[in-house]
Amino acid sequence: MFKLKTELRKGVLYLLKKMPWSCQDRIYYFHKFRKLPNIRQPKLFNEKVLYRKFITGDYVRYGILSDKILVRDYISKTIGEEYLIPLLHETADPITLLGLKSLKNTVIKPNHGSGMVEIFLDEPDCIQKQLLIKRCEEWLSRDFSHEAREIHYRYIKPRILVEQYVGDGKFAAIDYKFHMFNKKDGNYEYVLQVIYNRSGNSPLSMNFYVNNLSHCFYKIRDTGLDISSDRETLEKALELSKKLASDFDYVRVDWYISEGQIYFGELTFTPGAGMVTGLEQGLDKMMGDMWLQERKSAALPRAHRPEEITPLPAVFKKI
Repeated sequence: MFKLKTELRKGVLYLLKKMPWSCQDRIYYFHKFRKLPNIRQPKLFNEKVLYRKFITGDYVRYGILSDKILVRDYISKTIGEEYLIPLLHETADPITLLGLKSLKNTVIKPNHGSGMVEIFLDEPDCIQKQLLIKRCEEWLSRDFSHEAREIHYRYIKPRILVEQYVGDGKFAAIDYKFHMFNKKDGNYEYVLQVIYNRSGNSPLSMNFYVNNLSHCFYKIRDTGLDISSDRETLEKALELSKKLASDFDYVRVDWYISEGQIYFGELTFTPGAGMVTGLEQGLDKMMGDMWLQERKSAALPRAHRPEEITPLPAVFKKI
């Protein structure tokens, strides 16, 4: 019986993967939220992310600005290179990592996705370095666009980058994520999502601040984090986020703060691939209302299957 269930599960997953991506997302969305998303006339934040994924996405540009290497030039020209984490090395050949003088206090990751990272606070030994090389080769072989059906990742040519580690080495860095909603009249609304307690196996903690940095709107697994000491720095990060969001109706801008210095993390155009959980207390609807999303035809265009999407050549022109 167990073997039969396993085979049936494999068969269902095989058929699911053969479906158009928009159909797959409807099924995954229903499985997660127990309701179908309204992609044609989206109102919730997650629904609008799905709308951007399949109807209005500027995929080539999103790819450039989601590329952890190419985006550095955009950040440097838009707000200044002083907000960039020092880049020590970048390569398409992981073997070149062995030629670096030291890997102590570094972060190694690919430029074309998320959830793939190695942090070395001490110098790795020979075995650790060999495992790192193998892991990097696996990262480079992945088409991250298939992970959550996000087309724009297909326009990034995979490379490996080595950044300077930012932090005290004792606690994982706190993520300050500004969800920026461009009101198209020079004003912005925003939701600051603060993610902390990343170390260990315990669930993440989150605080949400809506259009202010003083009063927390909603907390998940609160452990008493107080951001008041970083208030002035976060005000500056907010102003920088407005500059980076000026060309988009919505984008999420991530930051780290270390010893009072602001460091840019990344730009995210489809958070959670439209499956963001934890947006309770009406946040999903509230953030959907904040997003003045440009709309195309009410009719959903023909949904492409993954194999039908032909990627453009990777873009290397600096922007």
